[in-house]
This record gives sequence, C-alpha cells and structure tokens, in this order.
Amino acid sequence: MNFKYKDYYAILGVPRNATEKEIKQAYRRLARKYHPDVNPGDKSAEEKFKEISEAYEVLSDPEKRAKYDQYGEMWKYYSEQQQQPGGFSSGGGWQDLRDFGFGGLGDLFATLFGDAFGRGRTAEADFGTVFDASLDVEYPIEVSLEEAYSGTTKTLSLTLQDTCQQCGGTGASRTRSGYFTLGQACSACHGRGTVPRHKRLEVRIPAGVQDGAKIRLAGEGLTGRTGQRGDLYLIVRMSPHPRFERKGDDIYVEVDVPYTTAALGGEVRVPTLKGNVTMKVPAGTQSGQVFRLAGQGMPHLKGSGYGDLYARVRITVPRTLTARERELLQQLAQLHGTATAARV
Repeated sequence: MNFKYKDYYAILGVPRNATEKEIKQAYRRLARKYHPDVNPGDKSAEEKFKEISEAYEVLSDPEKRAKYDQYGEMWKYYSEQQQQPGGFSSGGGWQDLRDFGFGGLGDLFATLFGDAFGRGRTAEADFGTVFDASLDVEYPIEVSLEEAYSGTTKTLSLTLQDTCQQCGGTGASRTRSGYFTLGQACSACHGRGTVPRHKRLEVRIPAGVQDGAKIRLAGEGLTGRTGQRGDLYLIVRMSPHPRFERKGDDIYVEVDVPYTTAALGGEVRVPTLKGNVTMKVPAGTQSGQVFRLAGQGMPHLKGSGYGDLYARVRITVPRTLTARERELLQQLAQLHGTATAARV
C-alpha cells in the first residue's frame, strides 16, 4: 500500500506543539492568501488552498490530530480501518494484513488471541460479534459563507462500504454449518468484508449553520450484518472568506476610509452579505476603530433575527499627490506644527 499523507504542520508553517489558536491563525492567513476568489484562474493557488484546507481539517480536530501525531502518515488508514465493520479485515482485505506482516486472518488471530488460531490451522471458528462496529458515518461537507447566510441545497455523491451480507463482515468463506473457514476468502466481497454502495443525496443546508455543526440523515449510514442501517452525519466545514470573518452570528469586515473622510467626517460604503450599505463616519475617526451595524450579520439558526456586522476602519492614504494636494498638506503640517509649539 502507498500512504501519501503530507506533513500538515509544515504545510501550515507551525511547530508540532502549536496551540489550536496558532493553527487557526496560520490557516486563516494562508487561506486568505490562496483562496480561489482572490486568485481567479490560478491553478497552483487553488491546489495550495486545497492542501492547507486538508491540513487544517486534521490539525483543528483534536481527535484527528491525536491520531495523526500517533501514527504519522498512516493515521488515516488506521482511522478508516477502525471505523469499518470488520476492523482491519474489512478496510483493505487480506492483502493489507500481509502488508503489516500477517499472512492472513489466521496470522492476525494468532497474534491477537494466541495459538488457538495459529498459523497453518484449518480449524473453523464462529466469530460471533467480533466484527460488529458502529454503523454511523461522519462525512465532511464544505459550505461557503454565502451559502450559510441564505441556506442552500447541495448534492452529495459518496461511496459507503457496507458489511458483506454473505460473510457477515468477516471476509471469510462460510461453510454449510454456518462457520467461517480461515484462509479462504468470501466470494462476494473477495475477503474485504465490505461491499461498496454508491449514494447520491440532496441535502438541505439551513440558513445560519455554523462550522462544526452536524446534520443528521437518519438511515443513510452503513449497513450492518443483519441489514440494519446507521445514520449519516454531515459535518459542516465553513470555507474561509477572502473578506469577511465570522464569529458566531456576527460578521467582521475591514473598510477602507480615505484620510480626508476620517478627518472631516462623511459616508462610506460597507459590504455585507446581502449588498453594500452606507455607513456614517464621524469626524476624527481613527484607524482600527470599529463601528457596529445592527442586523447586518448572519441569520440566527434557531429563532428569528440576525447577528451584527462590525466594520473595522482602515484609513487609506493616496500613494501619489498632485502639486496642489502636496502644497495644501504642507500648509496643514506647518499649521499643526505651529499649534503644537504654541501649546508647549
């Protein structure tokens, strides 16, 4: 088997002992830089964005990060095997066991349970509930800020590995007496213990949904040995926005304000998720000052109403000046210097 997992810490540019806050900050910085909306048509930026999103998905999840830290590049394989009905047998088949140094199911059980299932034995065994596993499945679904604002319907195409009904997930051939023969693969699943089931689902994403939210689809999970179905849980992953930052149901955005408007007062246009609005800027506004626009944030998932939008002022200064503008600014500087000296 080839495990092509990457160094997620290096991708985000953080040390292995980085805190959750440091990981989130690194991700936001890189996401804003490489987001496709900021780099239209740039395939390399798009691939980089996917790479850092993949790294953040793992390192921001304490459980996934712990497995990654423990198993390194093989973390995902171990995780998938543990989630599949039949454990190691169902996830990658008997060949996978050989890759770990086992000759097949007999070798594996000899290691786990002793000589009762020793190598070379042709004994039959009733595995009972050894291969039972959770039938619930978690599946990530990416949602943009605009989609979370208005709500949307998404189409999902996924493949689930259901328990093989013929061998009960053991991957072994069943005898007429109902026992399983070690070393002889099931003809239905070819020793894998699972059979693929392709699904196409239409999923409604409610307005106001937040990152990490779980959307439950009852009965859409894995199929067990007796035909029972688990549930499918869609884990919402909010994709970063190049301009807006979300905190709960509130939205934060930086707004450019000309230095003349900041000094004299006036109006500026502020972007929101439903279009631009006008905001009054009082005279003497400072860079970094924040103004609250009530009801311009995200819709509340439960209940009515909206959060607020907070506009953070970023005062802009022209890069070039006309001769007249330079003359006036020099006069203003002189006036300011005179006034300062007079106060002293």
